[in-house]
Amino acid sequence: MSVKTKKTIGFLGLGTMGFPMCYGLSKAGFRMILPAYRRTVDQAAGYSPLAKDEAEKSALIDEMLQNGAVAAASQKELLEQADIVMISMPTSRQVEALVLAEDGILANLRPGGIVIDLTSADASSTRKLSAMLLEKGVEMLDAPISGGNVGATNQTLSVMIGGKEEVFQTCREIFDTIGDPQKVTYVGPSGAGDIIKSANNYLSSMCLIASTEAIAVAAKAGIDPHVAARVISQSGGCSQAVTYKYPKLVFPGKDMGMSVNLMLKDIRLFKEAACSMDVPAFLASQLYEVFHLPVAENKGNVDFVYLVEMYEKWSGVKLRGIDGEA
Repeated sequence: MSVKTKKTIGFLGLGTMGFPMCYGLSKAGFRMILPAYRRTVDQAAGYSPLAKDEAEKSALIDEMLQNGAVAAASQKELLEQADIVMISMPTSRQVEALVLAEDGILANLRPGGIVIDLTSADASSTRKLSAMLLEKGVEMLDAPISGGNVGATNQTLSVMIGGKEEVFQTCREIFDTIGDPQKVTYVGPSGAGDIIKSANNYLSSMCLIASTEAIAVAAKAGIDPHVAARVISQSGGCSQAVTYKYPKLVFPGKDMGMSVNLMLKDIRLFKEAACSMDVPAFLASQLYEVFHLPVAENKGNVDFVYLVEMYEKWSGVKLRGIDGEA
């Protein structure tokens, strides 16, 4: 059975990541239900390469509606009409509110429905919600994503899925549309997707900070930062920080596409998961302290590339926004 032709998908959370995913599904021919009751909020809820401002986002919402998407007048209406509900929220707190509210998923999504949570969420919260929904005959997959709003726009995301494997297979067509099919991975039972996502974000942020320290030392010694990044990218210290983030984002002066607070949240989730399983995570504790420094300056909501700027200030070198190739 094709999900595209047989199932209706409601999408909650049309922000920086959610909107391009929803648009991609609509354009691919999936039957979508949009939360028209919060259109004004969603139009201002963050932008992406797909929709760079409120006007562009509004035009694309109109395009989806003209091409067959349904506008729900309330959350209750959206949930009552949907077979599958996709959620893209900043944290588990918002997901719990969507599930447990009087007009929420638990009370209104009919038995046989499926919830796909794309949030980088707390695995313990996900397991709790999944068990509650299952009692009502509703399945839940945790399916956090990686690739930023560029990946969401280009439909090249990595998707890591936790939950029942047969439910994953039912929804595979959806994941292969929002992401690169080669990077869609069934990880394990409920919460497994959330665990591996927090581990990935911990490692990704650690590589950025370690690479920044390494490149700053090289720059202070008189080595061109472009040369430093290139040498490291060709050697044992190679990571995506030096193959992509520095040449494509840091040096051109672009943002990473994620706030300090959200990355700090993921590092905290990784720390808590490690602690709960008695796994030492010494570096995670140090990394958490580093990412907390911008919060102390009331910079938690800025892009986490701000950490590079802090290192520039501390070390007296310029890394972000330098142009050209060495």
